[in-house]
Amino acid sequence: MTADVLVVGGGPAGSTVARKLAEGGRRVRLLDAARFPRVKLCAGWVTPAALDDAEVDPQRYPHTIQPFDAVTVDVDDRTHETRWARAASYGIVRAEFDAHLLARARAAGVDVREGQRVRHVASVPGGLALETDGERLTAPLVVGAGGYQCPVGRALGAPDPDEAVVVTQESETRIGADRLRPLTPCFGTPELFAEPDFHGYGWYFTKGDFLNVGVGAVGGLPIAKRLARFLERLRALGRLPGGVALTPFRGHAYTVRRDRPRRIGGSCFVLIGDSAGLAHDWSGEGIGPALRSARIAASLIHDDRADAYPEHVADAFGVPSRLARAVARHVPMRLVTAAARLACTLPWTRRRLVLEGAFGMG
Repeated sequence: MTADVLVVGGGPAGSTVARKLAEGGRRVRLLDAARFPRVKLCAGWVTPAALDDAEVDPQRYPHTIQPFDAVTVDVDDRTHETRWARAASYGIVRAEFDAHLLARARAAGVDVREGQRVRHVASVPGGLALETDGERLTAPLVVGAGGYQCPVGRALGAPDPDEAVVVTQESETRIGADRLRPLTPCFGTPELFAEPDFHGYGWYFTKGDFLNVGVGAVGGLPIAKRLARFLERLRALGRLPGGVALTPFRGHAYTVRRDRPRRIGGSCFVLIGDSAGLAHDWSGEGIGPALRSARIAASLIHDDRADAYPEHVADAFGVPSRLARAVARHVPMRLVTAAARLACTLPWTRRRLVLEGAFGMG
């Protein structure tokens, strides 16, 4: 066998599970198609709980990290602010954050192979075989951590063709804090803009020298049209810097935990993070679930109990309920939209259900 465990994907989930397993004495090889630091588009906020799971001290983290204690939610051109008495979450730049976590995995003894794309996954006696460009690797256990398109998840996870898929378009540009401060009264805090149909939201987030802008939604109006409408609104508000071209927008997709869950584990594999479709419903926040699922998987693999992973994930994240599916499919959309509008505008529900519940802040 090539290693005790093969990990496919070097993002926060993959690097965390690999590091924890290596620290426990396992021989771990991690494969990622990219070379780090690589661009990873993401609104880029992490909760205190997520930093705990990553074992990152925000006071000692050596890269961009923006604590914030307020969030604004814009609904129908009216802005609603929520504040906390301490840092609700932290803004980070994913290219920096992911490279930092991967470097820690390498320092822990993980055999990191960048620029290796997994082309095929097959069962072999005693485990799985992965075919990369020019190499065949085998192990008794493989961890899929490659996101929505993870080859391990595609081969073994039996994704539901009708699962809810979030599509996003995002851009992150280094502009400079001095140029960004005059553009927003909420410098350093996330600003969320509910889409008119409440199928998603846009965001405007200044993080030190960086501006992150994007929109994500499930169904309805095509994402390109949503983005064009959102950018037009930001220009009308004077929120985009004149004379500076934003980094080209790029898209990605992921599933949310709304419908029937994927098959996320078996005798020789487990899926973590977005590969398992663990992003929070309604918010799409995925870093926290990625890190938590990585810690759960590492603990069980260390104890030779990987087969118990699906039930532990169900305990940690819950199982999508039949009631929620029934509401999503049979309740008139106008009633769902009205309820979402109330949840975003009433102070208590905005704090407890939306920001602290769906986004995990606070």
